[in-house]
Amino acid sequence: MIVTADRSHSFFVTELRESYHSTNGALSESQHVFINAGLNYVNCRNRAYPVSTEVMVLEMGFGTGLNTLLTWLYAEEQKMPIYYEALEKYPLTEKEVALLNYPEREKLAALHACKWEESVQLTSNFTLCKRQVDVLDYRPRQSFDLIYFDAFAPDVQPELWSSDLFAKLYAAMSKGGVLVTYSAKGLVKSALRAAGFEVQRLPGASGKWHMLRGIKN
Repeated sequence: MIVTADRSHSFFVTELRESYHSTNGALSESQHVFINAGLNYVNCRNRAYPVSTEVMVLEMGFGTGLNTLLTWLYAEEQKMPIYYEALEKYPLTEKEVALLNYPEREKLAALHACKWEESVQLTSNFTLCKRQVDVLDYRPRQSFDLIYFDAFAPDVQPELWSSDLFAKLYAAMSKGGVLVTYSAKGLVKSALRAAGFEVQRLPGASGKWHMLRGIKN
């Protein structure tokens, strides 16, 4: 377990020499990239063009549960119905989760306690389905409005940043669907464009110049 610059916790994977979150701030990065540039963007757009169904979110990399937790809190605050599917090949242990200092610790524990491969309605506005699977083997069963692409960095796991994988995700998205990721590397932009996304380069979280948002037109 490590303490990042905004004092929020993350984990460092020694085998990969990579942390789950930015060392410049785990909480601030998740809020900036996935909530502000992703979920809030979709919510504001839906206010202009109202939809009657819940927003469908897919997360690549459940990890510590931080992105999921912030999404749940946003759903409750905004009264925004969300179905959330999270992929994770290597779940954290209960002991590891207990070390984390994120807000709403009881809600975080509830997320990690949810059974895998089952849809669990945690509140009237938030339903979670966790799938223990490698994203390369994942077969989407839903059509998603928003994807959080939070894999380890392209330098560490380049196979997770390919145009083939992005094309699979593109096919699983609704028209106008949004994908957000913290990485703005040239190879990521090229792979997203090759998959069909319109790519927007946005200001990055603390310590990073840019991030990317892809839109399915």
